[in-house]
Amino acid sequence: MQDFEQEAYKLGIPLRTRHNEVAPSQFECAPIFEEVNIAVDHNSLLMDVMNRVAKRHKLKVLMHEKPFAGVNGSGKHNNWSLATDTGINLLAPGKTPRTNLMFLTFL
Repeated sequence: MQDFEQEAYKLGIPLRTRHNEVAPSQFECAPIFEEVNIAVDHNSLLMDVMNRVAKRHKLKVLMHEKPFAGVNGSGKHNNWSLATDTGINLLAPGKTPRTNLMFLTFL
């Protein structure tokens, strides 16, 4: 993971989260929040970096979410949000049917 993180930093991709996950030999990383177009590019680059670093260490990266029965997989995903220019989260559910209308519309 340290080798992977250093390679990411060389590409200008700062990682905020880096820790072991539930499944054996499973790890998690998360780049620092950034604009969506940059985040998508960084996500693609990180997958390439993972494969190159793994190969250098004679390991294999599995991107499939459930590669083996009964074992958690990578669960690879992107988190994203949709908000107004004033910071109102358009994907936040409301507590009443009326306040939930915005959430349902944007969902």
